[in-house]
Amino acid sequence: MQPGSQLACAMWAMTILCTALVALRLFTRIRIVHFVGAEDYLFVATGLFFLVFTCAIQVAVHFGLGQSFWSLSLQNSSDAIFWTYIANTFAITGNAMAKLTMGMFLLRVVQLRWHKWALWFLVGVTASTSIALVIMLWNQSTPVKMSWDPFRTPGVWKIQIQPMSVGLGVWSSACDFFFAAFPWLFIWSLRMQRREKVMLASGMSLGVIAGACGIVRTVVLARLNVLNYTLTFVTYFAWAGAEIAVAMVCLAIPTLRPLYLRHRGLAVNSTHRPHPADDVLPQFTMCEPEPVALPPTKRWHAQQRAGREIR
Repeated sequence: MQPGSQLACAMWAMTILCTALVALRLFTRIRIVHFVGAEDYLFVATGLFFLVFTCAIQVAVHFGLGQSFWSLSLQNSSDAIFWTYIANTFAITGNAMAKLTMGMFLLRVVQLRWHKWALWFLVGVTASTSIALVIMLWNQSTPVKMSWDPFRTPGVWKIQIQPMSVGLGVWSSACDFFFAAFPWLFIWSLRMQRREKVMLASGMSLGVIAGACGIVRTVVLARLNVLNYTLTFVTYFAWAGAEIAVAMVCLAIPTLRPLYLRHRGLAVNSTHRPHPADDVLPQFTMCEPEPVALPPTKRWHAQQRAGREIR
């Protein structure tokens, strides 16, 4: 099997997995939790972006992605590169959408101000750099068509996009590792059994795998031979797709807990007073502080005031 066909098969397998996760998450949020938040819409959008990414890869393989650039006709090589541009656009934005989904998910749960500022900073930088990279991708040359059809379209190169892509890859991997470690800072303040805390935090910490995929993707990108684009970029797209797919798995695991509880015949809703964190993690609340014992004198005055209020 040619590298292009292997890439397409791998992408479709990951797309089926991600589509199933999107369906399960929506079912859980609509039918069990009865709440759909901004992070759920972002998760669905990430799944759609990944689907379009896979479709674009399939079309690029049809035109010659996975084969040597020099063995293709000028028309096929041009079409293959053009469709990889489309695929790369949705890979970049899909990866950013996954980061935004995780950020919005955590923003609904965290309580400390510096936690929120850190998350907003990561989300803002990721979104802005991803948009900038997509704009650079489609404006590398003048005219634009020269970047995917260089032999038949004379022009000049304006931008070297590879350094920016490598930089964004490093940032993306750093974000994955941060999101994997960050839940351990606040997960212990949730009211749930210790075993469930460890299971939840461990599931969210699978983001280290996405970070590892991002590192490999960045190293591969930095060493690519662009003179044989249609063959050497197969590995890059494989790792780019794997990074998004793993991120979607990490995003789905925490929100499928109510579905797991229902499957086991356990109650999903508890009797405690609702808390904002319940919208994201049903049956979880932040632990309330222990009551502080009053000195004898203040306790006597408090009892006197309570007695007067009762009378």
